[in-house]
This record gives sequence, structure tokens and C-alpha cells, in this order.
Amino acid sequence: MTRSPAPHRKRQRMVRIYAWLSTIVLPRRFHTEYGNRIVAVFSDLYRDSTENLNTLGRISFCLRELSALCQLSLKEHTSGAVRVFRRALRSPGSRHRRLTPGELMTISFQDLKYAMRTLARSPGFTLVAVITLALGIGANTAIFSVVNGVLLTPLRYEEPDRLVRLFYRQHWHVTAPAFIDYRDMIEGFESVAAIYNYREWGQTLTGRGPPRRVTALPISAEFFDVYGVLPIIGRTFHRDEERVSSRVVVLSHRLWTALSGGDPSFLGQSVILDGQTWTVIGIMPETFLDLVGGDVDLWVPQELRAGTHDSPVTSTVWNQRDNHYLNVIARLGPGVSLEEAQAQLDALNANQAALNPDTDLRLEARLVPFYDEVIGSSNTMLYILLGAAALVLLIACVNVANLILSRNISRERELAIRTALGSGRPRLIRQLLTESLVIAVAGGTAGLILAYWGVKGLLTLSPDSIPRVDEVAFNAPLFSFALAVTLLTGIVFGLAPALQSANPNLDRSLRDSTRGSTVGMRTNRMRSVLVTSQVCLALILLVAAGLLMRSLVALQQVDLGIAPQHTMTLEVDLPDSRYPEPAQQIAFHHAFADRVTAIPGVETVGAISRLPVTGQYNSWGFGYMSSEGEVVQGGAEFRIIEGGYFAALNITLLAGRFFERSDGADAPPVTIINESTARRYFGDRDPVGQEILREGRRWRIIGVVQDVAQDHRGNVGSKVYLPHAQYVDRNWALTQVIATTTHREDLLDLVSLELAAIDPGLVLHNARWMRDVMASVIARDKFALVLMTMFAGVALCLASVGIYGVLAYSVNQRTREIGIRMALGADSRKVRWAVIRQGASVVAAGIVAGLAGALALSVLLESMLFGISVRDPFTFAVVPLALSASAGLAGYLPARRATRVNPVEALRQE
Repeated sequence: MTRSPAPHRKRQRMVRIYAWLSTIVLPRRFHTEYGNRIVAVFSDLYRDSTENLNTLGRISFCLRELSALCQLSLKEHTSGAVRVFRRALRSPGSRHRRLTPGELMTISFQDLKYAMRTLARSPGFTLVAVITLALGIGANTAIFSVVNGVLLTPLRYEEPDRLVRLFYRQHWHVTAPAFIDYRDMIEGFESVAAIYNYREWGQTLTGRGPPRRVTALPISAEFFDVYGVLPIIGRTFHRDEERVSSRVVVLSHRLWTALSGGDPSFLGQSVILDGQTWTVIGIMPETFLDLVGGDVDLWVPQELRAGTHDSPVTSTVWNQRDNHYLNVIARLGPGVSLEEAQAQLDALNANQAALNPDTDLRLEARLVPFYDEVIGSSNTMLYILLGAAALVLLIACVNVANLILSRNISRERELAIRTALGSGRPRLIRQLLTESLVIAVAGGTAGLILAYWGVKGLLTLSPDSIPRVDEVAFNAPLFSFALAVTLLTGIVFGLAPALQSANPNLDRSLRDSTRGSTVGMRTNRMRSVLVTSQVCLALILLVAAGLLMRSLVALQQVDLGIAPQHTMTLEVDLPDSRYPEPAQQIAFHHAFADRVTAIPGVETVGAISRLPVTGQYNSWGFGYMSSEGEVVQGGAEFRIIEGGYFAALNITLLAGRFFERSDGADAPPVTIINESTARRYFGDRDPVGQEILREGRRWRIIGVVQDVAQDHRGNVGSKVYLPHAQYVDRNWALTQVIATTTHREDLLDLVSLELAAIDPGLVLHNARWMRDVMASVIARDKFALVLMTMFAGVALCLASVGIYGVLAYSVNQRTREIGIRMALGADSRKVRWAVIRQGASVVAAGIVAGLAGALALSVLLESMLFGISVRDPFTFAVVPLALSASAGLAGYLPARRATRVNPVEALRQE
């Protein structure tokens, strides 16, 4: 019977298509030798087998027959054909010749297209891998943004490595006479500047719209020269202007823009500060950031004349050799090392101490690199967080590597066919790495998006105690870092699976096309090692998070000596021009307390020169009578008190009484001390009724109060409290403390109305609830804990997924075995336990390795911990148990699935 011409033409067309495809798919040497035979066999099979198939069926038949033909060829020539193929691939004239750039690009483009098609056929795998990498890359990029902005980016000054700071031991400040000596006599300094930032100085600016509070920084003449910054218009101060009476001021770009809209003609005009007229002589650039003075609105000259007490900025600060109140920064001369400048400083200090034997000039002065002083202890925390983020990325890489390895196992037959058709191991490795890089690029792109929002979140969470945080930005270096991490990640998680999968067992892989049973012990061991490493890394992060959490709990349980319930704090600065007399200042505080106390719900109003738990302040010396009747010297931190301060913060009175309004300027001087002062200087004696000597006056102790912490770690120290009415040696910038019976959201508005009734020209600022003040001092600890907890949580989830994946795959591979055992009557509990035991061994190995790593690395957290050891037994016991529970849940699900295997279905699959 003669066949119709139409099917014959279709067969010829399909054979031509098949022949054309074979020239593309097969290597040239292999196609030259076997191509005609392959096409002839295909033509015969097509003619006999596709009479009843449609077009799609014929195409599927063609692809299926290509694989079948390769298997048949290998089975017929197992001993000879494979060796011929390998020798051909190793021949110098073919595989190992140097490819031209054009050929290399063509091959790479082919690999890329094939990788994208392959990944598109596995959307679930691709999505999980991309999301996993996005989490790791996004976390690393976001944290790197902070590390880069704070630690790695050079300071934005001219030759910042020449900047130094000068301190006395224990970070004591410098006296004005000593500063002038350093400026005039040390040749190693190119320029030196003094800054009076012992406390933030607020001033009220009037005459240009509503009154506003601005922050002023008193500085010496060469301040901007040290930084190497010039004003955009105008000039800076001269040395003969280092007195407040010069009344000249340099404005920040921000304040200049707010006052004049950026008008250059504003230079030379006047501004009114605290009722005094000042002339604007310069405007600083918008980019200038003073890392010592902080966020400043304007700069004024620092009074450096000896014995000055008429300054409205520095008030009664006396420039003598025993009054340490100035910060000093300097720029080293060209070619001058830190050691050379330190030697000159030591020589000058020794000479000055000999010339002034009656003053305390035997303090050790030292120079510190400006960068080290600015960054402080933040570098340790940030590097630890970056290391934690790197561990998360490593866990993500391990997880994706496990996914790819599992996927490559299912593709072993495909890889074997490609190997049989002439694809050498390097080509397969390159193809598999290309797929990994495609996943990495997709994950990196998603990670960049996460990092963009992550940087914003970090800036919101980051505490003010982290320096240079304003310089953190999503910029080109950050993008470069993300790109580098993406490429490195693609190689890291793709290399091991590629090396493992690019050398398949051809005979065994192609002989059985229905199962993945060709996977050997080597592959299973690799997958188990990967999961073990995940568990190990996750445990390290969990231990770090646990230690930080325990530390934060310990910090929150520290007895700070105060118990504010509903207490607000705020500041009101009194201009010297309108409140020049102590009596006026005292009257204001009395009037303010009386009016605010009259607000419904307000219990007590008081004020203090420095709030508790916010650091050291005003460390002064005093004399006291020893038990032998001799006057000896002591030291303490002094606080100036107004009104009901102690009652507002629930500070307990241990002996004597509190201050009263009758303890006024005309009454005998009185003081209150804390219990540490009483214990340190008076021992078993009753301190009430004793006297201390300060500035030629005898202050009788009338009370002893409980210790109040000066920082968030509960450090106390000696404290001496003086009544404001009796110690108005300056116009104190007191912080008001207002205690209420309930939390009132409208309290600030009501207080503002009362302040306006007293003096509408005054500005209320820096209003905070006391609980927020206390929270701010542990903000950096919370910041580290939140990020470490997030990293640990992601690591735990990834490790659990890895455990589940290994056991689920194992159950799938053992379906036939489990089915037979169940058919023979095996107990389901024993089957379930066998699966769980397999996972338990992997988890146990990971926990042991993780504990060893955590013990070794936990010492890095020592500076960040409080109240617990870096080897806290509770943390090291609870974390492995929690991880084991999570791993147990992840392992239970595949184990439960194993006991539900239907023996008939398991055997039917064979």
C-alpha cells in the first residue's frame, strides 16, 4: 500500500528539523561521527511510530527519541564509546584550545538563555531561592550602609588623618590658660581650637518672626581652620575677637536659609540673641558637620581672657588653671606624627607644672586621633552586626546550595545525556554556575530593594549615640557592595553543587529513567553537611541574640534610684540681658513652679542642672572635716536643685530634710548629699549637721538621699546637691521636671500657656517624658538587640527549612523501602523514629559545632553586655533546646509523611 504524499512530506520536514537541532545540540566532533546515523534512525522510528500522533505529539516524540537514542548508544558501546568521547573532548585541537572573545561571548549567551529557560520551568524553586538570597543580601547591604557611612567613609574634612583631640586623663577637659599655651608653644600643631560644649547652650533669637530657640557653640578663633573649612560668604573669627563683647556671629547654612531665604546680602546684618545684638560675619557651607559640637545653629567667640565673669554665654566661668571646661581639637602640622606632637605636649606640660606648683597641672595630657574619638565604641557594635548579617547571608547561601543540589539530583539524567553528547565537565560546571548567577542576580536585585527600605528603617531605629548616622545613605558605594556580594554569593552557593553534579555516572544514570535512585552516599553526605553548617551558624546567631536579650533585661532591672510615673522634662533658657540678676532668675523659677503646679493633675514641679542617668557633669572638689578633726579634700559631682525635684522623681530621703523655699539667698548655706558621699567621706558618722567647704563657703548638710544612677548601667558616684537660690554663680540652664498624677497628652500645651503668661519672649524646648529620657540611654543596646534578633530569627527559619528539605527528600528517595517495610508489618512509630533519628544526627552535629563556635565568638560581645557573662550558662542551655525543638518540628513533618506511605502505591511507582 502506497503512503499518501502529505504524511511523507511532514516526515521529511520533521527529519530536517531534527537534523538541524542535532547540529545545534551536539558538539561538532560528535555530530561529525554520529550525526548521520542518529538522523537515519530517527527517520525510521518516526515513520513507524507517529502515524496517529498530532504535531505536538510528534515534537515530543522527537525530543524523547533523542534521549532514548543516546541511552541505546551508551548501552551498546559502554566500554568504548564513552572513552572515545572523553578522548575527543580532551584533544588539544578541540576542547582545550583558547576560545576567541566572540566565541566565549556566544557560549556565555547560550548558557544564559538556557539557564533562564530552565529556571522558568521551575518557578517554585526559583522563587524560594530568590527570596532566600534577597533576605541575606538585603540585610548585608543595609547593615553595610551604616558601617560604610559611620566607619569606612573618611571624615568629610581636609586631610582628616591629621586631626587629633586633646584630653587629660579620664577625659578631663582643658583649662583656658593651658589651651593658650598649647596654641602658642607647640610647634607640631598647625592650628588648635577650643570649644565650650560642656553643656548645650541655647539662646532665644528674636526680631525675625516668632521667638525661636537656637543652639550656640562658643569657639576659639582657629576652630574652622582646624577642620579646614571656609565660609561660603564672609569670614570667621580673629583672635582679638575671642571675647563676647565683640558681638560677632557665624551662622549655619540652615539658620541662614531660615532667616533670609539664602540672601547673600544678609551678611553684615544683625540678629538678636537673648536680647543682645550680634553682627553676622560669615555663613558656613551646607555640608559642614561639626562632629564635636553637634547640631549647631550658630557659632560665637569663646571668652578666653583670664578672670572673665561678664560673659552672657559662659557666665561666671573663670579662666584659671584649675577650671577644666574646654574641649580641644588640633590639626597636626604637615609631616608631624602623633608621637612627635605628644612628646612636645609632655615637655610643655612638665614645664608648666614646674612654673605653677600651686595648681593641679600634673595631669597627663594625651592626644587621640580624631576619628577614634568620634567613633568611640560604636565600631565594635557595628562590626559585630555586620558579621551577624554575613552569617545570615552564609546560611542563605547554604540553603540555596541545598536547593540547587536537590534540583540537580533530579536533573542527573539530563546532565548524563549532555555529558554523553559531548559536554565536558567544565562546560557543565559553567552552565550550572550560570544558573546560580542568574538566581543570585535576581536575589541581589530583590535584596537591593529590601536594602533601600532597610536603610530607611535603620535610620529610624538607630540611636543618636551612633555618630555620623546622618551620613548614612543609599549611594554608589552601597550599590557596588551589593553587586560584589551578589556575584560572590552566586559563586559560593553554586560552586559546590556544580562540582558535585557535573560528573554524573553515565551508565547508571541512563539505565534507569524512572527514578532518582542513582544518587550515592556522597551526595547525601554533602546535603547533610550543608544542613549541619546551617544549624551551626544559626545557633551562633541565636546565642548572640540571647546574650544581648539577657543583657538588656539586666539593664532594665537596674535600680536607677528614681521612679518616675508620669513625669515630663523640659528646658527654658533665661536670657542674661533680661534676667541679669540672680533674684530675677529665682523669681522666675518660683513663678513657673507655682503656675504649673496649679494645672489640674500636676503634683510637683522641680528643676535640676543635669538629669539623672544622662552622664557625668560638674565634677568639683570640696573640703570636709575628717574624723580626726582635719580638713581634707574630697570630690563629687554637683547638682543645682530647684523646687520639688526629689519628690518629682520619687527619690527617697534617708535622713534629714529636703530643701525648702526658706533656704534662700539670705539663709545659711545648706546642702544635701547622696548615700555614696555619706559613706565615702563620713563613714559611720552621721553626716547630717556636718559641713563641706566650697569656694570659701561652709555648706551645712541637712539631708541624705538615696543614690541615683548617673548612667544606664547603674554607676552612681558621689553627688552633692545645692539649692539654686544659694548658688546662682551663673545663669543656670535648669531642666524642669513636672510630675503628674496621670498621663496628659495636653500637658505641654498647658505648660506653654503658663510660660507665655510669665514671659511671652521665652521659648520652651527639648520637652520629653522622663521614661523616654531613660529609654534613650539604652537605645543603642536595643538597636543591637533588635537587629541581632531579626538575624537570628531568619537564620532559625532557614535552618528549619534546610532540615525539612533534607528529611523530606530522604523520605521521597526511600518511598519504595518504606512501602515494603510497611507492607511487611513494620510499626509506624519505628518508621517515624528512623526518619527523625536521621534528622537528629544532623542537628546534633550542628549544635555541637555551633556551641563551640559560640563559645569562641561570644567574647566579641563582651563590651556590649551588662550583668551577664559572655558564657552565660542559661543562654547556652536554652538556645540549643529551642533550636532542637524547632528542628524537631521540622523533622516531624517528613517523618509523619513517611508513616502514611501506601505500600501499593510505593511499589506501583517502581
